[in-house]
Amino acid sequence: MVGKYFKKFFSRDYGPFATEFASLLGYPTWKEVQKNSYAIFYTENDDFWFVTELTDGQWAVWKEEGQMPYHFTVFYTWNEAITHLRGLFDESALPERHWINNAPKKKFGDLVDKETQIQTLLYGNALVFACETLGVQDMRTRKYSEVFTVNNEEVYEYISIHGPPQNKSTSKGSQDEGFHYNMEDGKWFTFFRERGQIFDEKSFVDEELGKRYVVKTLLQLSGTGLY
Repeated sequence: MVGKYFKKFFSRDYGPFATEFASLLGYPTWKEVQKNSYAIFYTENDDFWFVTELTDGQWAVWKEEGQMPYHFTVFYTWNEAITHLRGLFDESALPERHWINNAPKKKFGDLVDKETQIQTLLYGNALVFACETLGVQDMRTRKYSEVFTVNNEEVYEYISIHGPPQNKSTSKGSQDEGFHYNMEDGKWFTFFRERGQIFDEKSFVDEELGKRYVVKTLLQLSGTGLY
């Protein structure tokens, strides 16, 4: 039903109004808008919310309501656009079946720049970020690989330039739990603390090996299962 409505909406001839709207979005024809638009959710009145990829890489959010040209809001990234729409959807209290998220066929990771991916894996919450990007409440039916496409080497190169995330404390006397690491006199020292106990202590004379171990461990701790 939804698919038929979607096709009918874009195949309908709206004349100069559609051409005007397409022009505002940066496209020469309504057909080009169709190729680059994705239905995200629909209301009780069967009004659809769409996201359109613009020619400059940004994303326009608009609602099929009233007459063209429709009002639209531009976001820098797909993630920002979807987060905005998910907020509107949650506020509307619509049934979950109304959430379509007719997303681009290319990987979401291609829509999220690599630096943002890396910063999220190292400093942020990969689960929350992935859910927001995919427009879902959890990852039970989706894969982290849809969002995170960077590899270990790219993260290693980033840390080599910017340094690893700063530890709250590098002292064994600290009560902070989790993974600890620091470099002294050209050597890397790492350990885990859990429930007041220190375990899996390591030291690396080779600076590069130590740094790679830190990168690998941080990526594994991100919880994506990709590294």
